[in-house]
Amino acid sequence: MEKTGIFYIGNPLLDISCELKDNALVEKYGLAKGQASLATEKEMPLYDELWAMEGATKIPGGSALNSARSTNFMLKNLGHEGKVTYFGSIAKDEKGDTLAKDLSDNGITGNFYIDETAPTGTCAVLVNDQERTLVANLAAACNYNIEHLRANMDALKNAKLIYSTSFFITSNSEALLEVGKYASDNDVPFGFNLSAVFLIQFFKDTVLAALEHADFVFANEDEADAFMESEKIEGGRAGVAKALAGWKKSNTKRERVAIVTQGPLPALVSIGGKDVTEYAGIALSKEQIVDTNGAGDSFVGGFMAQLLLDQDIAKCVDAGLWLASKVVQRSGCTFPEAMEYK
Repeated sequence: MEKTGIFYIGNPLLDISCELKDNALVEKYGLAKGQASLATEKEMPLYDELWAMEGATKIPGGSALNSARSTNFMLKNLGHEGKVTYFGSIAKDEKGDTLAKDLSDNGITGNFYIDETAPTGTCAVLVNDQERTLVANLAAACNYNIEHLRANMDALKNAKLIYSTSFFITSNSEALLEVGKYASDNDVPFGFNLSAVFLIQFFKDTVLAALEHADFVFANEDEADAFMESEKIEGGRAGVAKALAGWKKSNTKRERVAIVTQGPLPALVSIGGKDVTEYAGIALSKEQIVDTNGAGDSFVGGFMAQLLLDQDIAKCVDAGLWLASKVVQRSGCTFPEAMEYK
């Protein structure tokens, strides 16, 4: 049977996003501006505060789901519908129903473990001066049950590509490593994202264990800098791209491709640890940029869409840069009505 689909697994969240005039809310809750973090008890009132704000939007989110939706957007507009499958954990509640319906309406096959102990996960997205500060209350998203994966392995068996993120460590690291091992053992290309600085700092052993299974690894500038510091890498971010690409690999049938994105600066790509190729970013004015939330995730989505269509790395990067440049001109990880990319 020919494999034609792409399988994503991650922490599904409903993003509650609001554009703010100042940093007052960021400061009120003692958040690190521009960074992602996990909510503590102190931040719990933030979600209701945002929910009640005028102009707040509710969009399916979570890093892997943003990438899945981005891949689906590009593939659908190129005439390839019904290729994307997404696994994660939600609750049987209004937020979970909203999230599942959105996927279904857009032609994504959502297969969810239904958690009965916590509400559907949410992420507060505070946007100010084109920067986004994320605070995730993972709740049900944190409670993915590996038995759901094992009972639905046909979805992996039908996958031509598999993708997950370091964020999934916070839900079920065993499931992440089992997915990675399945990809390695069955020679299915596996995409993996370093995801956030705090994961490299506090869950490094699991990040590195998952990295060994990865055929494509993605990092943004902050994650690359954190990895550089953690692993004492020389040569700047280009050195990081080479180190990631040359890292120990469980499936040696193909070289690993490492992609370091740097916002408007060139994307850095190393294949198998060899010299880095730079791909120029798409220049946008400060006025054009609305919200960088989802820029990295949509880059991955465009990249993986073209990879599914057997395009070369240059085309995959080009598609990722194009889609990210469109998403940052909108609020949240949302997409234009029409796609002029070919």
